[in-house]
Amino acid sequence: MRSTTIASSSAARLVLTAGSVTALLAGCGEVPARSFAAVPENRPVAFAPASPRPFVTPTSSPLPSPSATPGDLAGCRDGDCEVRVRVGDAIPIDPRLGVDEITVVGLRADAVRLAFTGTSTVVDGVNTTISRSCYNDRCRVRGAVTISTSRPGRIGDVDLRLAQVAGDTAVLVLEPAVQEGD
Repeated sequence: MRSTTIASSSAARLVLTAGSVTALLAGCGEVPARSFAAVPENRPVAFAPASPRPFVTPTSSPLPSPSATPGDLAGCRDGDCEVRVRVGDAIPIDPRLGVDEITVVGLRADAVRLAFTGTSTVVDGVNTTISRSCYNDRCRVRGAVTISTSRPGRIGDVDLRLAQVAGDTAVLVLEPAVQEGD
């Protein structure tokens, strides 16, 4: 059995549109049954830009020592690291944290756009998109989220913070998410 669940910040428009169609059809004496048949099975994740502002290089203090060599990125596997990244860098994460990989897909002066794959639908940040596909009760999640220096985020059991952006690099801080009751 295959199913897809899609959530995004434009979900409200979809609900309003569906409500309008239902109201129009209800006026004709028939209310349609709720159906998800029109939802595409494999909808690609759309990566919206972090903001419409042009790229600006901040004039702040120099970057800390982390660097984004493949070995350093692998050091983030436990979801606890500080690493310098560029667009295209992919950070492997232990799947037990609900996310398999986080990829940097865009940088701005104070924000970074991250794409991810995994199993968790727990995502916090700005401009969040999520697509979930299930086959025989095995679900995979793909999505994207934007975090900024003033707005941290979360993917699965990994908290994300953008420490700094300078030029074409950013310093990301990953930490295991604090669970309620801890």
